[in-house]
Amino acid sequence: MSDRRLILTWALLMGLTVVTGIAGGVMDTARLGALWLPVLALVTVIKGRLILARYLRLERAPGFLGGFTTAIAAAVVLVTVSFMVISKPLLTIRPIGVVAPSSTVAATIASS
Repeated sequence: MSDRRLILTWALLMGLTVVTGIAGGVMDTARLGALWLPVLALVTVIKGRLILARYLRLERAPGFLGGFTTAIAAAVVLVTVSFMVISKPLLTIRPIGVVAPSSTVAATIASS
């Protein structure tokens, strides 16, 4: 494998790292929204595949490359879905017809 190709892959990985930082809101103190989590997941899988293919040379063994990529994607999907379901600010699931209590009602209930 040529040095030029490895350097271009490295540059692409650095660009994807910038995309990850922007999507992850590293300069913002707010929590990550549900819209950006899939973007982060996709960038993570792409970066993993590039590392597997170019640096570990699994592009010469497509079966292994596909298998490892599938394993990485499955793990990333599991983590992404877990964050989307578990983190309260990301998704609020309420039964239909149930109204969230107002802040004054919630404060009254909490103080009693």
